[in-house]
Amino acid sequence: MHNMLIRPTEEELANFGDPDFTIFNAGEFPANRYTEGMTSSTSVSLSFARRELVILGTQYAGEMKKGLFTLFNYLMPKQGVLSMHASANEGKDGDVSIFFGLSGTGKTTLSSDPE
Repeated sequence: MHNMLIRPTEEELANFGDPDFTIFNAGEFPANRYTEGMTSSTSVSLSFARRELVILGTQYAGEMKKGLFTLFNYLMPKQGVLSMHASANEGKDGDVSIFFGLSGTGKTTLSSDPE
């Protein structure tokens, strides 16, 4: 996640306030299979009411990315912003490349390459 999001400056962090959403990633902790409706030890739950993303029983890092992608795809159009399944990086000279594609096609890998 560190390389996929714009990192705040020290000043921005000092004046941050409360987060809009909180991610609880407990990938090594299995979901309780005895919970009503739970059929797996893996659970990824997004609550708009509680403003939380809870990840249990999976250590796949893509769950955080996919959870945020789902959140942004819901919220951004409400603010007049087009959301896209894409990735981008900025070159040393300020040039930008945008990568569009389906899940698993390498957008994140390509956009996180420093070269």
